[in-house]
Amino acid sequence: MALSPRLAPGGSHVIPLTAAQIEIRDRVAARLADGTYAQEEVPCLCGRDGGEVIAERDRYGLPVRTVLCPDCGLLRTSPRMTPEATSRFYEEDYRGLYTGHENRERLFQGQVRGGMFLLQQLGRLLTEGAKVYEVGCGAGGVLLPFARAGCHVSGVDLGSEYLEIGRREGLDLLHGDARTLLAERGGDADLVIVRHVLEHFLDLPGEVAALADLLAPGGVLWVEVPGVLAIGEQYGGDFLRFLQNAHTYHFTARTLAYALARCDLEVRVTTEHAFGLALKSGDGTTPVLPEGEADRVRAYLEVLERGQAQAA
Repeated sequence: MALSPRLAPGGSHVIPLTAAQIEIRDRVAARLADGTYAQEEVPCLCGRDGGEVIAERDRYGLPVRTVLCPDCGLLRTSPRMTPEATSRFYEEDYRGLYTGHENRERLFQGQVRGGMFLLQQLGRLLTEGAKVYEVGCGAGGVLLPFARAGCHVSGVDLGSEYLEIGRREGLDLLHGDARTLLAERGGDADLVIVRHVLEHFLDLPGEVAALADLLAPGGVLWVEVPGVLAIGEQYGGDFLRFLQNAHTYHFTARTLAYALARCDLEVRVTTEHAFGLALKSGDGTTPVLPEGEADRVRAYLEVLERGQAQAA
């Protein structure tokens, strides 16, 4: 049973979609229904099976079950597409569903602005000639300000059509994931940037461990993900607009810290807008479950849903 009737199965999209996006949405729904996009149940990151069903649809109107772990408070999608189905979804349907006809040059310039902000925030942590990586770099624009500041930069992304934009600017961009960067460019990075990627991972512990492998001792991991407890500020208070089928995990500051600390990273900062900064210098201790986080998340979402009901 979903948290409120509007989060139950069925219903249409709650964000504007073009006719082309609606066609792709309907194709994804059909492929989920007939098993072309096979799905599987998955336990929580903390190992707990099951949990409380919070929502059974997403902002596109697709069937997506979001489950709240009673032990650690992490929200996850379960069932979710298998790795093979996920790979096909990203290859055939993801870009068209999520972005429609996106202006790639505009995307790149937006990334450059984001990189300028990060350089202002993190530049003091870097020495001259620092090695900076970005995993899930898209067109690579975030790396451009770091390159202009004298850093040695490399990026990696699974969307090869975007990489050419950054390559035209002289950026070193590879097709692949964190393991590709490790194999092709080596580890010992002073800074690894991961913006709006962590929430897409299927094997969260394995992927975070791969990010940690890219870092030099004392190196910095910078993470950005959508924050559950910031929905009121960033999504107009609408939890349904926040939910999307490609996101397999939804983090609070405490659950993000827990996910990073499990991979022997020393977490220095996490916020409810879900920025995180961690160092590769953990002591190997097992992180403690975020006690009471499930109750806090549920109470917050209940307030949001009451607000939506009153506004309807």
